[in-house]
Amino acid sequence: MISISTLISFLYVVSNDGFGKGDILPFAFNTTILAAISVLLVNLFEKLFSKVNLILGLILSLVVSVIQTVLFILLIWFVFGPWIGAFSFPIHLCWLPGISLANLFILIQSGNKFSIKHFGITVLIALILTSSVYAFKMSKDALAKEQNFDIICLVHSPEENNTPIEKLSKYGLTKEERKALKKLGIKGKLWTDKFFRISNSKLISTDFPSYDFDKMDDEPGAEIEFTFGNKLDSIQNKNPKVIIIMNHPMEESFEFKEPINSSLIAIQNVENDQWVIKRLGEETNLKKIEIKKTDFRSFPYFTSIILNLKNRGEFRLHGFQWLSK
Repeated sequence: MISISTLISFLYVVSNDGFGKGDILPFAFNTTILAAISVLLVNLFEKLFSKVNLILGLILSLVVSVIQTVLFILLIWFVFGPWIGAFSFPIHLCWLPGISLANLFILIQSGNKFSIKHFGITVLIALILTSSVYAFKMSKDALAKEQNFDIICLVHSPEENNTPIEKLSKYGLTKEERKALKKLGIKGKLWTDKFFRISNSKLISTDFPSYDFDKMDDEPGAEIEFTFGNKLDSIQNKNPKVIIIMNHPMEESFEFKEPINSSLIAIQNVENDQWVIKRLGEETNLKKIEIKKTDFRSFPYFTSIILNLKNRGEFRLHGFQWLSK
């Protein structure tokens, strides 16, 4: 189980160009703890599996695997707290296959009619399904167009007196973008001091031009720089922009398709977590931007933005920060 789960985490990191490789060792350590706890349950599972037929045994082993995965995540959360959320890959998707294979082996050893042959067929079907999903994902990635735009995260503070939003030129917006934003009727104040730049489907640091997103490991501060963004100045630039405006933390994630060669404005409603999307062009990419639900596990609270970069996988941006819920 340890080797399978760790191998899956390694493959996930490789598929994301090495992003998160520092998490593999801590993950392997936690997986070892999970394996040690699971050993204590072997006799119980053998007795349970031996009392049911082949089909029920297979179903039961998979159900037990899901329960084990969920319970262990809760246990690790209880012991280590919110740090479990810091892993750069989905730990549950790494643990579940490893636990499932281990429980299928226990099913075989239990005396159930489920045999090595059935085990092979089950694994083969799982591999085919997994390969199909991966192939679909890769084909979708190949068909997606190159990403070239800036992301500007604006914090919106609504005013009771409904005064018009302050002058927008200091955020480097074009005349067309400023006009579109004013037409949306936002009242109150907007604020930000940073932005993110994506060029040819990779993040660019305007503060440290020598940083290469594809070689983050070569510069100790590069990953932090790409995660937290660049200093924003008032110089107008004509790059297409994704302008994200939030006024409060959110309980549910939200995603939308990226624009191509045009700007987009995404505005969070003041009353709820609904969003208004204003596109300045019609063409959209296959890739999506996801605004994650706010993480309340640490203080200050933060809202991440997930980019799915062509040929590079997902990368998490530190979009917004909140001092209250």
